[in-house]
Amino acid sequence: MAAPGEYFSVGSQVSCRTCQEQRLQGELANKARTEKEEKMSQAYAISAGVSLEGQQLFQTIHKTIKDCKWQEKNIVVMEDVVIAPPYQVENCKGKEGSALSHVRKIVEKHFRDVESQKVMQGSQAQQTQKEATLSS
Repeated sequence: MAAPGEYFSVGSQVSCRTCQEQRLQGELANKARTEKEEKMSQAYAISAGVSLEGQQLFQTIHKTIKDCKWQEKNIVVMEDVVIAPPYQVENCKGKEGSALSHVRKIVEKHFRDVESQKVMQGSQAQQTQKEATLSS
C-alpha cells in the first residue's frame, strides 16, 4: 500500500491519491457550477414571465441537449432551433435538418408524456372518489 502522495500502479496507469482527490474536487466544482447555471436559468424564465409549460419543456429538452438557453421568452436549442410560446411542435423554427427534427421529436414526446400523466392522475382521482363513495 502506498503512503499518501506516493504513486502506485493501477493497471497501465500511474495514479496518486492527491491526483484522485484533485479530480474529485474538480468534478464536485463542475457539478456545483452546473446546478447553479440551471437555477439561474429557471430564475430567468420565472422573471421573464415564461409559462409553467414552457419551463417544463425547457427542462425536458435540457436533459437531452445541454446546449439550450432562454432568449427572452423563446427557447434556443443548439443556436439552430427557436421555440416560441406557446411552445408547441409547430412553434419550433429553424433550418430544416437533423437538429430541428430532433428537437421536434423531443417536444412531441414531452407533450405526449404530459398528457398521459394527466390521464393517469384523472383515473386515480376517479378511483379515489369511487372508493370514498363506497366506504360512506
